[in-house]
Amino acid sequence: MAEPVSHLMAGKLLRGLRLATLAITVTTLFGFALPLLVTGWETYSSPARQVLAFTILTVVAVVAGVRILRDEPLGRPRWVLVAAVIAAAALATTGIPAAELMSEEEWSYGVIGWFGILLLVDRSVVGAAVFLGAYTVASFAQLALVGQGHETADLVVVTAIMFGCELPVLAGAMALRSLVAASSAATADAERVRTAEVVAEHLHADRRLRYADLATTSIPLLADLTTGSVDLGDERARSAYAVAAARLRRLFAEHDEVADPLLHELRACLDLAERHGVAIYLGTCGERPTPPLAVRRALTEPALRIMPNVTSEVRVTVLGSATGVTVSLLADADASEPADSDPAGAAVHSGVTVTRLVHGSKVWVEATWQPQG
Repeated sequence: MAEPVSHLMAGKLLRGLRLATLAITVTTLFGFALPLLVTGWETYSSPARQVLAFTILTVVAVVAGVRILRDEPLGRPRWVLVAAVIAAAALATTGIPAAELMSEEEWSYGVIGWFGILLLVDRSVVGAAVFLGAYTVASFAQLALVGQGHETADLVVVTAIMFGCELPVLAGAMALRSLVAASSAATADAERVRTAEVVAEHLHADRRLRYADLATTSIPLLADLTTGSVDLGDERARSAYAVAAARLRRLFAEHDEVADPLLHELRACLDLAERHGVAIYLGTCGERPTPPLAVRRALTEPALRIMPNVTSEVRVTVLGSATGVTVSLLADADASEPADSDPAGAAVHSGVTVTRLVHGSKVWVEATWQPQG
């Protein structure tokens, strides 16, 4: 939520800047330039050019004003409008006698700069400053080319007055952009910190959840081993320790980033038996979804629990389809159950169905999960 709020704040500030610039530009055009145009009508060598220049600027102000009032970017029309402003400046300064360029009747010099700011300040403060600089240089060059170089000092004074009004607006726009950038950066940093805290909390909760069953399974076994109260000559006791060791290996495997978590965790459950000489055949068939952690535990639990009783070999198959996942196991094993809890216990709350069949020395176990929906 922080980033959209930051963008909203920046949008409001920049819109306020655009509205203020529009108000100044329109006021200058109609409150300053229009009276000069009317009173200097007899002075112009080409009144038609003056009218056309003023009309072009009016159209530019209307088009830009509509976009700004609607809070829309100028987009590509921006450059057409900039070109129109330059054309209007050329018409206005060539439609007046050279000797009158520095007279009050030359109304455009105090207006064109504001139009440049209006059209460019929302895109780039530097771009608006370049426009002002280029227009000023062109004005000095025109004055020299028409033989009015002796009035350069007057143009310097007028330029200083205009810059005194325009440059503070550019400075304010630059400060506003810097403020918005700093605020956005601070908001982003705060959001990253909050995200890191949330991730850390989730990881901590996940670790607590994953290690919760150790309090009732592995830790009591370790306590018995420490106190010497367990008889390691008892086959069922050794089986319980083997199951606990396999669960620890599965727990460690759950932290690994792998393409197929179920197969990876299943291998961890089978690894200890394989190290003790049991022949293990593991195969997969079909595409399958990735089950949630609790479901993966329930799917691997039957294989994990039977491995301590396997005598020679075991075949494990993972079958997958769009509708579910099945882990089946066929082993030469002692048919007795391990000493700890019900083999289907992990499946009760996970939507996993466990089927167990025994025929002589063969034990077949199948765990099936079908996601709902």
